[in-house]
Amino acid sequence: MMETPKKTNAEPDPAPKPRRWPRRMAIGTGLMVLAYLGYRIVFPFALDQWAENELPADAPNIAFSPNDTWLRELGINEAYKISITRAGGRLVPFHPEQTGADSARIEAWLEKNKIGGIILGGGGDVDPRLYGGDPKESAEVNRQRDDFEITLIQAAVKKRLPILGICRGCQILNVARGGTLRNLDYNKTLADIHFNSDGHPVTLAEGSRLEKISKTQRLAIVGSYHRQAVMRLGRNLRITATGPGGVIEAIEGNAPGDPWLVAVQWHPELAVGNEQQQKLLHAFVREAKKK
Repeated sequence: MMETPKKTNAEPDPAPKPRRWPRRMAIGTGLMVLAYLGYRIVFPFALDQWAENELPADAPNIAFSPNDTWLRELGINEAYKISITRAGGRLVPFHPEQTGADSARIEAWLEKNKIGGIILGGGGDVDPRLYGGDPKESAEVNRQRDDFEITLIQAAVKKRLPILGICRGCQILNVARGGTLRNLDYNKTLADIHFNSDGHPVTLAEGSRLEKISKTQRLAIVGSYHRQAVMRLGRNLRITATGPGGVIEAIEGNAPGDPWLVAVQWHPELAVGNEQQQKLLHAFVREAKKK
């Protein structure tokens, strides 16, 4: 019987197998890039197709000043489109670069696009210099957007178009009418309550549009993600909702010549499955449909 020859030190070791991790990393990175491109290109296209198929022929056009912060990369603006489409409105993005803060150009754009209502979306802080605040206490300020939205509010009121402000939209509306804002970061307890994923309850003022729309004076949980809030109320506005710590959570127009004008600090567009909060979006679209 022959013995298997023993390996000697002189014999070379087998060639090492090539490392696979660079290839796997490249494949993984490629898949991530494809997924991102799919999300940024395919999803918006599919969303547009879905929206047009869902909307009735008489759906009102809603001008939308979108979130311009890093949150837009997470699809925050698409959430507005989904919710407003489900409410029966056609969202038309309107960016500061299109007209600047030129009132004549803004009014012409509204007319050309047959706009029936305005949504002022969330975003960075309103420039504190607009209300005598400290610029050092703000984050992600876009003064171009501030000036644009203030002029847009004035144009919408002139044309008697309904306005819905959400989060930052509530703040810019108050500033547009000479009001001021407070920084909740001065009070950590309040800051934590008003900027978290758990949300908090709000109390609605009796006789307000919000109370009539919601048919209740209390919403148990609203999605709340804000560091700024209304402090001194602007002209011809009224407080129509408050949250924990007495923080102002909603304001409404209060002048005889005002159109339908409601602004809330919370995010009904993110509460797609919450019928109670969707009532506000449906009420706004109904008003826009009258124009």
